Amino acid sequence: MFTRKFERRVYVAVGALACAGVLGVTFGVFLLLPSRREAGYTPPQPIAFSHKIHAGTLQMDCAYCHTEVEKGPHATVPPVSLCMNCHTEVQPKDASGALRPGIATLVDHWERQEPLRWNKVNDVADFVYFDHSRHVNSGVSCQTCHSPVETMDHMRREEGLKMRWCLECHMQEPPADSAAALEGRDTRAPINCTACHR
Repeated sequence: MFTRKFERRVYVAVGALACAGVLGVTFGVFLLLPSRREAGYTPPQPIAFSHKIHAGTLQMDCAYCHTEVEKGPHATVPPVSLCMNCHTEVQPKDASGALRPGIATLVDHWERQEPLRWNKVNDVADFVYFDHSRHVNSGVSCQTCHSPVETMDHMRREEGLKMRWCLECHMQEPPADSAAALEGRDTRAPINCTACHR
């Protein structure tokens, strides 16, 4: 009844509609999933590491573990060997005398010489250039972007780290004795596009 050419067009149209439907549903699901870039993001970690104990109770400096934070763009996470600087001696045990689970996992990785695979909590989009050392060496505290991590048993992302949030800080008036003020700049930090987008 229909020509082969007409039937082929119908098949193509149905196929295109089906593809569009699958893409639409996929995109919708993607939009509904919680983003790892949203505030409140708390991914699971290989060890229940407590910043509250280490940075809070023990008052360890952030740069002791995040060794590159003052030297380059990335703060870096500590290798197992750095953790073992203390935990070779400090190995808390539970009531039965066994190593606590997190310490046991750490020691196991150390003995097998395998790195821990931490899940990144704070992250910016790939097209954003962010240099930790520029911020830390300008007097911006770690807590300014990461919130009071010294109170967190489980590290969570407190800020969305969106462009507007960064600009609100960059656009502040520079402190009187800062390099920006001495250079006569109106803002605390650059606000031109290429300062962050490279």
